[in-house]
Amino acid sequence: MCEGTGDSRVTHPSGLQFAGSESCIACHADISERHAQTPHYLTSQPATAESVKGSFEPSHNLVELNDRLRIVMEKTPEGLYQRGIVSDSTVERRPFDITIGSGRQGQSYLYWHEDALYQLPASYYAPDSVWTNSPGFPADQIVFNRPITSRCLECHSTFFKMGRAVGEIETFDPKQVLLGVDCERCHGPAAKHVTFHGENPDVKDPKYVINPARLTRSQRLDNCALCHSGIRNNFMPSFTYMVGDRLDDFSTPAYEADSAATLDVHGNQFGLLTLSKCFRMTDMDCSTCHDVHSRETGNLQLFSTRCMSCHTPDTEHFCKQETMPGLALENNCIDCHMPKLPSRQVFVQSGNHATRTPFFVRTHLIGTYKAQIEKFLEGISN
Repeated sequence: MCEGTGDSRVTHPSGLQFAGSESCIACHADISERHAQTPHYLTSQPATAESVKGSFEPSHNLVELNDRLRIVMEKTPEGLYQRGIVSDSTVERRPFDITIGSGRQGQSYLYWHEDALYQLPASYYAPDSVWTNSPGFPADQIVFNRPITSRCLECHSTFFKMGRAVGEIETFDPKQVLLGVDCERCHGPAAKHVTFHGENPDVKDPKYVINPARLTRSQRLDNCALCHSGIRNNFMPSFTYMVGDRLDDFSTPAYEADSAATLDVHGNQFGLLTLSKCFRMTDMDCSTCHDVHSRETGNLQLFSTRCMSCHTPDTEHFCKQETMPGLALENNCIDCHMPKLPSRQVFVQSGNHATRTPFFVRTHLIGTYKAQIEKFLEGISN
């Protein structure tokens, strides 16, 4: 989703120019259509009545932090807004400009102010279909001044051109933005590719574009680890890494790679995966189980078939669980061996004086989880 306008083509710091995902449709219509439905593609969008998931209907359009503090979501002819109210007085009112998150599990929202981006205080929590205090925000005050950094945007978009920092606040060029984790995030800036093949339609061998499938395993893993390995310490500017680069030349992980105890299920799925026996004993990478071009979210049976490609029946690698009525082992490996676990970093508070509850995310540390297996089997037997 290209936010660039006019003749100012979005340009990567390397000097390569982006084409925008719309240019991919002519030659890659099927993949483009499927990819446009994925959480990656939808992870950031212009905020509209269609893209914002929460309700704006009265009594369903607010977060009450306590008896005095509330945040009200407003839909007006001019746009969508969040209004912070202390007692009965408005303290601040800001627009929804950008959505962050596909809405599958939730969404947060950003607004522009003098070329800087700030997070709005209310977010949407999909499991309960409610507005909630934005993760990490205080419960005893309404905050509109949390700045968004380039490192946050690096994992929720394809590109933002950075401007000159104002104090400790990073700024961005609103005309040099590519929202969504799009085609060119994994294939590289492709303006030269599009131009060449537009002028040479009979050339079938792709030119001036990166095919991740032809990269080494470590290069493919690095491309995913950029955003799925938790907090990293950057020593190169955000948005300078490109697929095919060595990630450790741009940032280092802020965790002990050999200890699952330090890896949070919310952000460091890559670290958890690399500790799994399945990963260590095979040549698997993220694409072994995930087709990034298709929306497969929640299709546990589909993911289980991919487990079955190695854990085939009648071999020593097959599940040792005894059969029981209603249980088809090949239909759901996931809830037992990759269950949803609570984050230690992200919590939600969705109502007046509500207790903060942890955000649950499916772990990528593949293993045997006795409590989750017992719970799953109880559900089968009932």
